[in-house]
Amino acid sequence: MCAVLAIYGKEDILAYVRGTLGDKEEQQEIESLVKSDLRAADVVENIQADDIGDDGTFDIEAFRRLRKLREMANKIGARS
Repeated sequence: MCAVLAIYGKEDILAYVRGTLGDKEEQQEIESLVKSDLRAADVVENIQADDIGDDGTFDIEAFRRLRKLREMANKIGARS
């Protein structure tokens, strides 16, 4: 299945980062999207800490997932 940004948008990418995305297949589709779509990669690069946490909370796992997506995004030349 070919993922496109129209189907998976910023909220889905944030759900991936927060760890609230439905299932493993959806997670793989988000990763595939970030690896192949510059627009999705740019969305990842523009995610801020405020988008992830709730009023100053720190979720190390969320930041690890974000770092993983950012590494994928950087490989295709996302703007930072």
